Amino acid sequence: MTGDNILAALAKDNNHIDAAERMKHVLVLDRTDSTNRVLKDMARDGASTGQVVIANEQDAGRGRLGRSFFSPKDKGIYFSYLLRPEAAPKDAVSLTAWTAVATVRAIERVSGFTLGIKWVNDLVSGDRKLCGILTEMLIDNSTGSIDSIIAGIGINVNNSPEDFPEDISDIATSLAIEAGHEISRAELAAAMIKEMDKLSANWPYAYEEYLEAYRTYDITSGRDIRIISGASIRPATAIRINDDFSLKVKFSDGSVEDLSSGEVSLKLI
Repeated sequence: MTGDNILAALAKDNNHIDAAERMKHVLVLDRTDSTNRVLKDMARDGASTGQVVIANEQDAGRGRLGRSFFSPKDKGIYFSYLLRPEAAPKDAVSLTAWTAVATVRAIERVSGFTLGIKWVNDLVSGDRKLCGILTEMLIDNSTGSIDSIIAGIGINVNNSPEDFPEDISDIATSLAIEAGHEISRAELAAAMIKEMDKLSANWPYAYEEYLEAYRTYDITSGRDIRIISGASIRPATAIRINDDFSLKVKFSDGSVEDLSSGEVSLKLI
């Protein structure tokens, strides 16, 4: 996947964007440690909203809670997008969920395959994960407001079953495995750019649209889950996605709690 491939894919749709102009703000790398790290440095140097970094391979891809993200060469899309929302940190938490919706839409457009969202930001087919999202916030220390947000998205696109390491082979999948054919990574990257541009333009005015879409793709509500926070593991039942994208859960003792993403993870049972 090259910049020229993505340019051609961007130009293919008649969507009234200047593809060549848009690509001036898309950096395509053959290999890097982390696209989020590269874009964070660019943000500190003054990059504007909509700057994108895409790599064909990462050797230090990261997920939530300090986990690594498997990022082999020429198999997936490793994509970071810069946002500079005028919002307080607490008001921008939902951007992670919005990004999940944008990614599902891009994948659906290119592959015809619809994924589910496992709260808060894993895209799954059945119970197997094929996309993770890591959003990182940079704060202006002088004002306490947001300087920038980096939305990092890693998608397993054309991996075959034997490509996955043993420790994730029973929980990971790819678009090619699920759809039964290879997917154009350049076309998917172009679709991701378009959907994230739409998200950026719609924030925060289309809140209800993205909330409704998130609930449509949600596969967590109604399921028995295990909530993991540090060394603590608690069984519960997921009830629903709240209006602020938190997850309402019920424990065996009858108590109810609203979970925000924070340091909480969960497993479906």
